Amino acid sequence: MTWLAALALTCAGMVMASGDSPPQAQPTDAKAEPAATPAPATAPASASAPAAAPVSNPKEAAIREQVQAFAKAFNVHDVEALTELLTADAVVVEPSGSETRGQSDIGMMYAEELENVPGVKLECTIESIRFLTADVARVEGMSRLSSGTGDANEFTRFSVLTILQEGKWRLAEIREYAAPGGDITPYERLKELEWMVGDWVDESGDNKVSSSIRWADNKSFLIRTYSIEIQGEKASSGTMFIGWDPQTTQIKSWVFSSEGGHGEGLWTRTAENQWIVKAQGTRHDGQPNSATQIHTILNKDVVKSSSIDRIIGGQLAPDIADVVMVRKPALPHARLEPQPAATGKPEK
Repeated sequence: MTWLAALALTCAGMVMASGDSPPQAQPTDAKAEPAATPAPATAPASASAPAAAPVSNPKEAAIREQVQAFAKAFNVHDVEALTELLTADAVVVEPSGSETRGQSDIGMMYAEELENVPGVKLECTIESIRFLTADVARVEGMSRLSSGTGDANEFTRFSVLTILQEGKWRLAEIREYAAPGGDITPYERLKELEWMVGDWVDESGDNKVSSSIRWADNKSFLIRTYSIEIQGEKASSGTMFIGWDPQTTQIKSWVFSSEGGHGEGLWTRTAENQWIVKAQGTRHDGQPNSATQIHTILNKDVVKSSSIDRIIGGQLAPDIADVVMVRKPALPHARLEPQPAATGKPEK
């Protein structure tokens, strides 16, 4: 594998290469430097809603189960199961203010929505449950819609009125409100990338690319450090930050290399297991570069990446295809040797 391919592994290893070249192992490839490339993003979204924390109040626990059952039915596109959780005269009020009333009409509304947005997933986080009477409760929380078709995540606040009917809690009213930006934590924006946390490596031929990804304080950013070795010699290293950019309302990467180059990229999800990243950067010598990265999540431990439309210093560079990084297995816990029991007697 050439040093060019080794650099390409930095994109497969969840990094946006800065555009700087390591020492030239093969002079003929010296100008074909990969453009700034951000990391692949996430593993396929889970179809299940987050598990609720245990509660001691049986009524509250039953209400939580119903709200999460609604999310589960939504995610598996089971409209019949979804509508069975509603009262006969239930109402759904969308952020725009439009209303849909009755089980039948609500079922048709959700069926149309699920058909028009394939792969859409719903997560509900319950923040409070307030009992208005013994048989009526108001549930408040935050919901998150994500799609496998490339649509950005949508966050809304919700208020659900639940009523106890014939021994079972049912949803009588669902109201959604646009969530203020300040209500959504950086972690909520980035948690679909949490699977990336860990250590990754590719050791093709005489070259090695390794990377380590960890959360920053408060889980506000992911921080990734990487190192490239070519024929046993360290060629390049760098640090990347992954975060939510409120100006572009997208996940964004910023990277800084040991050679002095830097770059950034914006991510767009195009399938449940695939992201495309538009990246650009500047080499240490001032030359601009850019590329389109395609990152495919084969499974939670394997990522395949390609870099196309690569332009370096105004010149078109060859594509780099199907570079694979794998997660390093966790090291077993060190075995501690048993210590002799204290006898209280001084050693001789």
